[in-house]
Amino acid sequence: MPVKIIKRNGDVALFDKKKIANAIFRAAASVGGRDRRKAAELADKIVAYIEASDDIPTVEMVQDAVEKALIENGHAATAKAYILYRQERHEMRREKARVLEKGEIDEVDKTFDVNALRVLKARYLNKDESGRLIETPRQLFTRIAVHDGLPHLLYDSRFYDKDARQDVHENEPFDPLGYHEKLSIGPYVLNRYHLEALKRMYDRFNATRQMKAPWSAFFAQLVSHGFDVHAKSITDYYDLMVRKKFMPNTPAIANFGTAIGMGSACFVLHVGDSMEEIMDTLKATAIIHKAGGGTGFNFSSLRPEGDFISSTKGTSSGPLSFMRLFDTMTEVVKQGGIRRGANMGIMNSNHPDIEKFIVAKEGNKAMRNFNISVLLMQDFWDYYERNEPYPLLNPRNGT
Repeated sequence: MPVKIIKRNGDVALFDKKKIANAIFRAAASVGGRDRRKAAELADKIVAYIEASDDIPTVEMVQDAVEKALIENGHAATAKAYILYRQERHEMRREKARVLEKGEIDEVDKTFDVNALRVLKARYLNKDESGRLIETPRQLFTRIAVHDGLPHLLYDSRFYDKDARQDVHENEPFDPLGYHEKLSIGPYVLNRYHLEALKRMYDRFNATRQMKAPWSAFFAQLVSHGFDVHAKSITDYYDLMVRKKFMPNTPAIANFGTAIGMGSACFVLHVGDSMEEIMDTLKATAIIHKAGGGTGFNFSSLRPEGDFISSTKGTSSGPLSFMRLFDTMTEVVKQGGIRRGANMGIMNSNHPDIEKFIVAKEGNKAMRNFNISVLLMQDFWDYYERNEPYPLLNPRNGT
């Protein structure tokens, strides 16, 4: 009969003798021991001792048995090292539990060191209005993995037509709140934001004629657990993250399975040559940064400093002044409360303000939230090779 053990969180699990043998060997190695066979023999004795009891042992009881076996078999130095190791592990568990605001850590918490858990707490784990954690790392990685697994449902061959030969189905209203945590893919429960994202993706595929059935039929398949076969892909992705083989980008970690839902990190936005267009882009940038994304712009469409403005009969302040506006906004709006915003600013080599642009960050005294780059136009090399003055062009009228 397999030996069982009561874990610190109260769960009952199978006893793994290898863990005891490894712990004994590590303690022995710290005082010069090298005999893995002896560690395995001691582990066998401990298992025999546990099997002789009618009660299922706790982790603490097993560790007490290890200390007892080491001392009784003449390994006092190893026993001392094991006791110190046990105390260090206890302190580490207690610190992790304190960081995560919980009574006892679980298997996922154990795989991350204290600093990693501090980062998870500060940046990614969901909190209530008072700032208290309402999510564990296990729950975090689960909601990310579930969100990442949603496209598998849409690409299911029963519903997806890659050749886009379907009729566009009538748009059907759907209230995800009514199904919050009532549906699942295998063991994985879907919250309202998972369902909201699923409907949004379905509508997108439907609009491109790739859905073989209306939303009601697709949703009925979900209700009847017809998509449970895709639970494996969710498990695989979850395991990759928990084992630290792969981590998605910051927006995905922060937003998947939440109200924002945005998983992309980089956006390129157009900046048009009017106050309305500039302000529309500024607003879009603020929203992207709020959700944890970064932005890139080519400011070459803006007329140069001092150029004529017909609507006001005044003169333009130039693209650099508006770049400073974007820079200030970025300073104010942290990316999703997670990190500072990041911008890439570009200007074409033939813009009249190019010489001002290339020294805009001089001494790092301005544009601190921008990386800047010059886009070399093809004709730049032509003039360079001929060693001729390079003409600059006003983007407003081409002069």
